[in-house]
Amino acid sequence: MTVPEDRFPKRIGSIVSQLLARRGYAQVFATENLQSLVESEVGTSLAGSVRVGNLRGGKLQIFATDSVALQELTFRKRDLLKRIQKEMPENKVTELRFRIQSNS
Repeated sequence: MTVPEDRFPKRIGSIVSQLLARRGYAQVFATENLQSLVESEVGTSLAGSVRVGNLRGGKLQIFATDSVALQELTFRKRDLLKRIQKEMPENKVTELRFRIQSNS
């Protein structure tokens, strides 16, 4: 006689993963890590003017506070995308989209 699989105890790792996914904690951690990575790539002079937004369908939104910061991001786009893909491949970022959004 075989025992149905749902009667076996679940591994704690799978339970924690499900909880993180349901509550959205994994997305919060991913966003924080992406923010740190972007800030380190663009440098201290630009870090305060940049904020990471949503990641949907491989497209990562990055917000700049002004047009100068936006232009600098555009200039560094290729290097920034390569670094994100190298250091955080699990996020599957394929494209960066830049927009202006004030801090207020």
